[in-house]
Amino acid sequence: MLIREIADCERPYEKAVKNGVECLSDAELLAVIIKTGSKEHGAIDLANMILNSHYYYKGLTALHYISRENLLNINGIGHTKATQVLAIAELAFRMTKQNLRDELCFDNPWSIAQYYIEECRYLTKERLYLLMFNNANILIKEVILSEGTVNKSLVSNREIYIQALKYEAVNIILVHNHPSGNVEPSRSDIEATISVLEAGQMIDIKLLDHIIVGGNNYFSMHESEII
Repeated sequence: MLIREIADCERPYEKAVKNGVECLSDAELLAVIIKTGSKEHGAIDLANMILNSHYYYKGLTALHYISRENLLNINGIGHTKATQVLAIAELAFRMTKQNLRDELCFDNPWSIAQYYIEECRYLTKERLYLLMFNNANILIKEVILSEGTVNKSLVSNREIYIQALKYEAVNIILVHNHPSGNVEPSRSDIEATISVLEAGQMIDIKLLDHIIVGGNNYFSMHESEII
């Protein structure tokens, strides 16, 4: 059914104006964003097609996983509507991160983990972050050191400490994600962490922690007394 064929009181935009956006379904909210349908499909039908377009993730979660190419394969979605959908997903992602950033405490592994759980939630490959701090433990700089395959991300001690020396860091923290959701460190994770720790001791830069995030969980090598 096309929007023009729906009673005025049931049209998403009119419902939102009269009763508030909270009364709209997920598909109706998305229909308000994309505004129009196509010759074959109304805006609400098109919104439902978008929400069910991913092979695994459905509903609003799908918006974080579908690509522009996926969207363009839907009859009635062109570059303008695809951009609108991708923009609303990115906006929601940034809002979540900003709320967590405002509450982030770098002295607390749990607080750090909560932020990077959201940062990495939709990644399909491992990514390694380097957080660098001054002697007051204030964050100087965050750098993405590497992005690896689905199984591992590799970086050398040299690359880590080139960055740390560049920004005159006194302390550093490593964070990386396990896309599988299993946050238990592998033997290579532990060996690499100890190697980074020992290399830092030689130039008086302290590795405070190495935090692994995955799903809604985290593992802190400091809390677990590995370092």
